Amino acid sequence: MSRRELSPRSACGRWNAISLWTVAVLICFGLGSLLFGSFDYVSVNVDGGRTSLEQRVYTKEHKETDSTNYVEELMYKYKSDKSRDDHSYVKLYNMLFANIRHTVTNITEIGISAAWFRYFPNAEIHAFDVKWYGDGKVEENLNKLRPRVHAHIVDILSISNVTSELGFMPESMDIVIDDGPHTVSSQELFLQKMFHTVKPGGFYIIEDIGIAGGGNGLSVFHDDPTKLQNETRAIIEGHDTIFVDTAVGHRQWDEWLRGVGGMWAKDHSHHNSYMIVIQKRLSPLRDPPQMHYRESAMDPDSIVIED
Repeated sequence: MSRRELSPRSACGRWNAISLWTVAVLICFGLGSLLFGSFDYVSVNVDGGRTSLEQRVYTKEHKETDSTNYVEELMYKYKSDKSRDDHSYVKLYNMLFANIRHTVTNITEIGISAAWFRYFPNAEIHAFDVKWYGDGKVEENLNKLRPRVHAHIVDILSISNVTSELGFMPESMDIVIDDGPHTVSSQELFLQKMFHTVKPGGFYIIEDIGIAGGGNGLSVFHDDPTKLQNETRAIIEGHDTIFVDTAVGHRQWDEWLRGVGGMWAKDHSHHNSYMIVIQKRLSPLRDPPQMHYRESAMDPDSIVIED
C-alpha cells in the first residue's frame, strides 16, 4: 500500500487538535502548580500525533531554598566553621554548587562534617574520619541518615589503594572535600590518593590551607609550588586549579582573629581560610604551552577578524 499524503486541510486539522489538547493539559498543569507546588519545567513533544509531557515537581521548600544562599543558612544552622562569619567557605560553595546541587550524586568529605545531607538531596555522601567524636552523638546522628550517608572510620593515609580496599571507583565522585588534619603532608597524600575518583568536570577541594599545623601550606601551595611533590604538581598544573582567599570581605575580621589565635591567623595575608579548588578537566591541556603576553596580547595586528 502506498503512503497516503495528508492534504493541507487534514494536516491543519490534525495539528489544531493536538494544539488544543496540549493547551488544555498545560492549563491543568498550571492549576496544579498553584495547588500543589510549582513545576520546574514542562516540555511538550509532538511525534506522529502523540504528545508526551515531561515534568519535575518542586515543592515549596525547594523553591525557598533555591532562592536563597541555602548552604550559608545550613552552616549557620549546624554551627559549622565553614559559615559566613567563620572561614566563609560558604561564599565559594554557593558560587560553585548552587546550580548543580540537585544533580550531584556522589560526594566525599574527609573529616566528618554536617549539612551536606540537606544541601545535596540526591547524593550519596561518604564521610571519612579516623575516629568517632562527641561521645557517640555524631555516630548516632549519622546512623539516622542512612542509607544515603556512609560513615567510614578509617585512616585513608594508611590505605594503599582506595579502589581495591574501599571500593571507590575511578571517576565516580562529583565532589571530594579535604577537611582533614590540615597538614601539608596529609593534603598532598589525600590529593594523590583520591583525585582519580573525581569525575571529569568534578571538583576536588582542599580547605584550611594555612600557616600552621604541620607545615606552612600557604608558602608551599601558593608561594613556592616547587616544594610540592611531583605527583601533586602534576595534578594541580594539569587541571583547572585556583587558590581562593575566602576571608576577603569578612564582616567581623578582628573578632575572628582574636578567637582563632595567633598560630592559625595573624593578619589578612597570613591565616588559614585559604582553599584550593581543582576542577578535573574534560580534556588535556593543549601542548606546548602558549603564552600571549608581550607577543600577540593587546596587539591590534593580532586581532582575529570575524566573518
